[in-house]
Amino acid sequence: MQQLDIFADSVSVQLSNDLIAALLSFDHAAACQTLQHLTKNDPQHIGLDQYQMLCDFIGARADNFDNPNWSPAPAAIAADEQLLREKIIPAAKVMGRAGNKLAHKCWGMLAKASERVGVDSKHSDYFAAELYLRAQQFTDVVRIAQKVPGAEMRAIVQRWLGLGYYGCGKSAPARSAALRYAWLAPQQFDDFVDEASDKQLARDWGDFQVELGELDATWFPAWCENEKKEGLSIRQNLPKSDGGMAYRLLISLSIRERGGLCSAVYEERSRLKQLNESFFAYYMQRRADLDERVT
Repeated sequence: MQQLDIFADSVSVQLSNDLIAALLSFDHAAACQTLQHLTKNDPQHIGLDQYQMLCDFIGARADNFDNPNWSPAPAAIAADEQLLREKIIPAAKVMGRAGNKLAHKCWGMLAKASERVGVDSKHSDYFAAELYLRAQQFTDVVRIAQKVPGAEMRAIVQRWLGLGYYGCGKSAPARSAALRYAWLAPQQFDDFVDEASDKQLARDWGDFQVELGELDATWFPAWCENEKKEGLSIRQNLPKSDGGMAYRLLISLSIRERGGLCSAVYEERSRLKQLNESFFAYYMQRRADLDERVT
């Protein structure tokens, strides 16, 4: 049986660690030199091609990354975004956990360039808010997204705000943005819940699907309002979808019902039933449950 040369193996590991450290520091000269030593010491190393790609990338952009005034053309930012996403980030997996650090640094530097150049939010892939999100610089995500005109009715902006606020640990504004995103992008809401990694949001979304699985995410805010999951109701710029109309009716009903049953309550309940009978039945069941607990 062939024995492992512990010393030789340790040299290869040490050289790999030194190479990773050089890449994280954007030290192109040190990275190239260490890669040469690693190749000579361990020519069969599984990550040589990936390390070479990373060295080439750092070498081509080291001066730009060190320059706080780097302002490339928007087309260059778009090209770098694609290169990072399709080539560099996959190659950085050879670095293990350090690959995530390298990715975050690269995204952050590209985000600053995007902000400096003034890339428009319609170019969502390389708009500063998206790049700051990938860099996990959540305060900057919120700062940039808040400046976008018409933010309350734009799905992509609500995604940035929701994920940015969740990343900052600000659950109330994050939840508000999440509900708006459910209205505006119901088909992508499952992905948003996964991205947010918020246990309460995931639990509520799961409960909604159990109770009203035949309805899409545009009804989720109304379900939350009915369940009293929110501290503050959203009252401005509501969408005109059936789910948005239901949400508006529930806010009104929650106020009117405090004074007891009246013609206005019956009228709004009738309008709610016309929107969707399944949701109305659920709403009435919850009212029955509340009445039983009160008595």
